[in-house]
Amino acid sequence: MGLGGYLTWTAAFRELKEKKLEKEVKILPCEVHGNQITKIVKDQVFDNNPYVYNESTDQGLKVFALPLNLYETNYCRKDTPTRAYHRYDKHIIEQICEHYGIEDPDLKCELYFTNEERRRVDKILTQNNVPSDFVIVEPQTKDSYTVNKSYPFVKWQNIVNQLTKKGICVVQIGQKTKDKNLQNVINLTGMTSFREAACIISRSKLLISAEGGLMHAANAVDTKSVILYTGFISPVMTGYRNNVNLWIGEKHGPCGMKTTCDKCKQEVESHDEDEVVKVVMREMHG
Repeated sequence: MGLGGYLTWTAAFRELKEKKLEKEVKILPCEVHGNQITKIVKDQVFDNNPYVYNESTDQGLKVFALPLNLYETNYCRKDTPTRAYHRYDKHIIEQICEHYGIEDPDLKCELYFTNEERRRVDKILTQNNVPSDFVIVEPQTKDSYTVNKSYPFVKWQNIVNQLTKKGICVVQIGQKTKDKNLQNVINLTGMTSFREAACIISRSKLLISAEGGLMHAANAVDTKSVILYTGFISPVMTGYRNNVNLWIGEKHGPCGMKTTCDKCKQEVESHDEDEVVKVVMREMHG
């Protein structure tokens, strides 16, 4: 499970804690096989979460062991080398909560930053002369699982060029790479942890990205996003209602294809990136 997947679980933690569990009970994220807990799941997105059991501060409290690997709460019903068969009728958070009898959960992820993390982010922004008004662009996608979520890099560059001409300051975050560095941006790639990147997103006016982990992080920090969806996946399953979800591949998706999908490729290549620029300008200026 990736960081975005773990972030959707933070919404379920809150819903369970507030609607189903006793006040003094803390949640223990885990994996189970048979009737045995085989792994306690510790992840950076769970750090400082008040609903999650902390072995340093919560000793003696009751815990609710919450398996993260149950088939019943897994949005991927079948995963083959060539295709993922997802459940698309509800958002991931709704699917998890459904298993625990919780209806209409708030589709809101949770992140809790430390003062030290905030100070490090302040330092990064100051050292790189990032102004108070800026948008975030993340052109990278995780291609190791599927190649069909990516949007052409040349189009990302065209989007940035048009935004900067219109006076919008663009900041790029994400992993450091040799071939995915945009021009005309303040480049912060490779300078932050995932949590620090999320904290930077919290200072921005907007996140512009393909569907992925930072989209869930933006939701957690109350920053609106413009998200590009290919035909691989449906916005119903991972999208947030306050975002602008541009489903490029709606005509044929969701296909769930992990190997190259010619339809996904054709749709992103034929998509007019000016649509993204228009949406961003509308969101920035009303």
